[in-house]
Amino acid sequence: MNIIRPYALLFLVLTLVAASFPAAAHTGVQSTTPPSGATLEQSPPVIEIRFHAAINLTAVVVVDASKAERKLEFTPHGSAATFQLPNPQLAAGHNEIKWKGLSKDGHVVTCTLVYEIKPKEAKAS
Repeated sequence: MNIIRPYALLFLVLTLVAASFPAAAHTGVQSTTPPSGATLEQSPPVIEIRFHAAINLTAVVVVDASKAERKLEFTPHGSAATFQLPNPQLAAGHNEIKWKGLSKDGHVVTCTLVYEIKPKEAKAS
């Protein structure tokens, strides 16, 4: 009988820990198009961010190689699982797209997407 009690206690602890995971979970990025980390010939016409669950995106900025920060527009406004950043106008070199939002449980969620844009080659005369 003494052997059963430690197992019962272990079961109880594991059950409580497992039950707390959904409450602690925050929405994360499922994928991006183009994928974060990509090296591109030019700025894409649109960047799409897909989340595992709906999120309320609140701000998106791009920081380019000159360290200048610029706000980006995004659609839709409000809660969604997929957002588009139309015409982000990424500069040649290193670009970081930093976004902030609120997950369904009310926690602030942030992330940074990285894109490298190849510099335009000078035309030979």
